[in-house]
Amino acid sequence: MSKELLVFGEKTFKITVPDDAKITFGPFSPPGKMGYSDRPERALGTLRIYQKSKDNIIAVFSGVKGFRDLSLEYAEEVAREEGATIWKSDRDGYQREERVTRQREWVEPVKEIAPAPDPSEDMPF
Repeated sequence: MSKELLVFGEKTFKITVPDDAKITFGPFSPPGKMGYSDRPERALGTLRIYQKSKDNIIAVFSGVKGFRDLSLEYAEEVAREEGATIWKSDRDGYQREERVTRQREWVEPVKEIAPAPDPSEDMPF
């Protein structure tokens, strides 16, 4: 059974990887003597896909920040803050009033829904 991966970085995209493929993730090339401090953009990862062994590379994606198998359940915490600040200044002095509400919730990404089948394709003739 193949795996479907969601890859994020410079672009976000999905790939389907054969079941017998080997997947590696790491820097494009090893860091130099100063690590990646001289060129932080080099610290982005490279996702490599090999067919069965490392002798047969079939794909390389650079500029990758992360990836995950789409069969893995995923949710993220989202914080929402709404507020207003009111400043009042008159002959009696200066007054500042803040009204803020904060909420946190776990949000699962919207799952893609397959299009409905075309009924004309199911009719035997």
